[in-house]
Amino acid sequence: MLNFVHQPESTVRLGDYLRTHLQESKWTNFRSAIAFVKQSGVKHICQPLTEFSYNGSVKISVGIDHGGTSMEGLRTLFESIENRGEIWIYHNENFSTFHPKIYLFKNDNQADVLIGSSNLTEGGLFTNYEASFSVSLDLNVKVDRNLLLQIEHTLDLWSNNIQGTARLLTSDLLNQLVISGYVPTEAQARTNQETQERRRSSQQGSNLIAMPPLFPRVQVPRAPVVSTEIFDESEDFSPEEIEIEIPEPVPPQVGNYRGFVMTLQKTDVGRGQTTPGKAARSPEIFIPLSARDYDPEFWGWTNDFIEDPNKPGKWDRQGVRMRVGISTVDVNMMTWPDKSDFRLRSEVLRSAGNIGDILKIERTDGQGGFAYYVEIIPQGTSQYGQFLGVCVNPVRNSIKRWGYY
Repeated sequence: MLNFVHQPESTVRLGDYLRTHLQESKWTNFRSAIAFVKQSGVKHICQPLTEFSYNGSVKISVGIDHGGTSMEGLRTLFESIENRGEIWIYHNENFSTFHPKIYLFKNDNQADVLIGSSNLTEGGLFTNYEASFSVSLDLNVKVDRNLLLQIEHTLDLWSNNIQGTARLLTSDLLNQLVISGYVPTEAQARTNQETQERRRSSQQGSNLIAMPPLFPRVQVPRAPVVSTEIFDESEDFSPEEIEIEIPEPVPPQVGNYRGFVMTLQKTDVGRGQTTPGKAARSPEIFIPLSARDYDPEFWGWTNDFIEDPNKPGKWDRQGVRMRVGISTVDVNMMTWPDKSDFRLRSEVLRSAGNIGDILKIERTDGQGGFAYYVEIIPQGTSQYGQFLGVCVNPVRNSIKRWGYY
């Protein structure tokens, strides 16, 4: 049977369809391919998805193009099924957008499939104008079985690593996706959207005559309220016993510029000595002294540094809190007179990028528990050209470039 599902006016929207199917015990498999995933959508299905994953098979492919998928959305989806299912991240550096929206439930005798325009966001589930077809397949009927085989074959193509365009999500991969700029946090996404809206408003404001809206504002049915109660009633504890870790604020990082960018070279991301029995090079990012001295306050130089009592002239700023992806790490800053550079010592930083990538460091107000926010901008991404244009300052005897913004 074929059904037409539309929203937001319909009595059954995609969010209702998913929640109902996930709670029906007859289904043994749930598969999906989704272009964009955000926390606003995952929060509506995470509880029934978790319960489903204890007895059923779950395999989901998610796209990460155009900043449409957020770190929080992926993290909540990943935590909902933990090791009881698979989340695959699909991306092609050839700039072909991963854009399907397929939701499949099946057992040995039946399959329900919905294919349409809705992503796993609150808008896609409930409040956007979306349209989909859903179909119930009788797997005892050959034509229905053949249709299911076609759908599953396509889903299989998007959930294996033969071509390298699909990777199984792990906590380490999620961290790398955030560090490398493939997946924004929702705060970053909001900032980008606000910047675009301000730019649009300023352009409109340049007109002498204020233009009225061309379309009316019409209220649509709201998404259902999601309970903030996340405790399993079968567990023998109360909410008061749950410890929620709130990061301790750090002092705000001052500076004349908001951020620093630099192209990474072999000395920054290479491991140097690998001969057995000999010490490997320390994990350090090399910042030119000219870059440090261009905005010393950005690095806390020299007010936040302490001279090493065992090496006169060597200065350290230890335990600098930096947010790298979804982790906050301690980084040691150091400089001394017999070296021609300023160094950031951290294995996490050293391992994050590749030669030619751009290191991006922004100072913060410290309220999140870290003084700097760090990203790696990989070559070939949409942001790479933008920040490469900021790297205007050369380094003598090196192809490294750096700049502030």
